[in-house]
Amino acid sequence: MSVAMTHVAHEEAVAPDDVLDAEPTPADAPAATPPAPRAPGAWAGRAISGVVGLAVGVGIGVLVASRPVEPDSGAAAVEPPRLVELPEALADNAGIEVRPVTEEAIAPTLDLVGTVDFDQGRVADIGGRSEGRIVRMFVSVGDIVEEGQPLVQIESPVLGEAMAALLAARARLEAARTSAERETSLRQRQLTTAGTLETATATAEALEAEVRGAEQRLLALGISEGELRQVERSDTPIRRMTLRSPIAGEVIERYAHLGQVVSTTAPVLRVADLSSVWVTLEVYERDLTRVRVGDTVDIISESYPGETFAGTVSYLDATIDERTRSAGVRIVVQNEDRRLRPGHFVHAMLTSGDEQRRGLMLPRRAIVQLDGLPTVFVSRGERRFEPRAVELGANHGDQVEILAGLAANEPVVVSGAFALKSELQR
Repeated sequence: MSVAMTHVAHEEAVAPDDVLDAEPTPADAPAATPPAPRAPGAWAGRAISGVVGLAVGVGIGVLVASRPVEPDSGAAAVEPPRLVELPEALADNAGIEVRPVTEEAIAPTLDLVGTVDFDQGRVADIGGRSEGRIVRMFVSVGDIVEEGQPLVQIESPVLGEAMAALLAARARLEAARTSAERETSLRQRQLTTAGTLETATATAEALEAEVRGAEQRLLALGISEGELRQVERSDTPIRRMTLRSPIAGEVIERYAHLGQVVSTTAPVLRVADLSSVWVTLEVYERDLTRVRVGDTVDIISESYPGETFAGTVSYLDATIDERTRSAGVRIVVQNEDRRLRPGHFVHAMLTSGDEQRRGLMLPRRAIVQLDGLPTVFVSRGERRFEPRAVELGANHGDQVEILAGLAANEPVVVSGAFALKSELQR
């Protein structure tokens, strides 16, 4: 209370109420009217008001000073980077491999899906060329066959008729040749006419044509040249036709069984050469300008993780599917080990050679999903690693482009990233 009173007294001495309340008077203004006498309690009332105001002000100041300062909710808090440190024992078994991220040449790629199909120039359906009954099968599904190898034997009445026609034509031909030779000898001795000789010669020539026609019919039925010569030498008819493989390959389908009667319209076996296969891709029309015949394609099958098969664009469909707005693209893939099988579902990265650029590349295995973001681990010293979110770009085989989040030559974990993720989430 004494402090407040002293303050008021001092204030009264320095600046009396009359002076504080007075306003400046211009030089040409009339003289101010003397103030009216103040009531006896006026000074005391003003002093008390000053004391109360000072006390309230001091109290408010104390309250403001004592209230804790809260951070501005709109300001972003800067957090130090998270680090994961592997225990020495775990680090030895985690298979951690660190490699600097490198800048490499990147060609534009399309990430597509497709299916493996037969190379249509390397597939053969083998069937009878006349109706008949299967009496023998030399191969089964899965057998590897050579070109010309016997596959199926068929007994056919049509073959019997054709063979009989050939043997009869040959018998008539032999008789005609003998007659022509006799007429030639008689003509030389002037014992027959020229017309008789010409008739005998013409008959022999006609029968030669008939024999050749009968042989061609048998060849069309599947009889080989060797079998025809055998018939010619022995005059023994062949009663069964043997179906042979027109190509080297693998028996992949069997449509008939022993004793079954087959027609000319139904195949008995299918043989395919799988040393080369086609992959059919569907490319949207907006991307077709990026595809050229001769472009290279990397084929990845889930059946062989970590492996890539090389292919080449050989054909683009001439029309666009009106429903899907896409066109088929044919890829030829060499498949000497026969591991890609028709029907396989594959992924394909089609690389265009028209444009190239450079960018940072990392193996796919270096990238994990952390908090819903693609993340890599950057080495921060012995057994200490910083998780770093990155922005991914184009895929190129088992490599992925890094658009943001890393700088060239930063040491990044390329093997063992999942072990670090597990340790971080413990």
